[in-house]
Amino acid sequence: MEHNAYWYGGWGERPTDSTAAIALAREQLCTVPQLAPVYSHRYLPAERGVSGHPVLSVHQTDIIYYGMDLLDYVHQEFSAGSGMDRADPRWQPRATVRFWREFVE
Repeated sequence: MEHNAYWYGGWGERPTDSTAAIALAREQLCTVPQLAPVYSHRYLPAERGVSGHPVLSVHQTDIIYYGMDLLDYVHQEFSAGSGMDRADPRWQPRATVRFWREFVE
């Protein structure tokens, strides 16, 4: 949000002062589930007690599914292992982790 006009609505109204807005965003981001790096800008959301996370491609606020799970991601990214083709109608990843699912649903 420092490099574009994005503001997450769940944080309330964006402060008009950009320094205050950045400080509030940093504070709020400390409370969301962390992203575990997988490769480049691909991440697995990490939240205790929830499994089956899809791998997300995250570049600023451009967040998309990149694999139904870690195994499928390896197939998608590197054409290795067993995975499902994205053209297959069953390839329908579902976000499982709060906050991050709001960007992909």
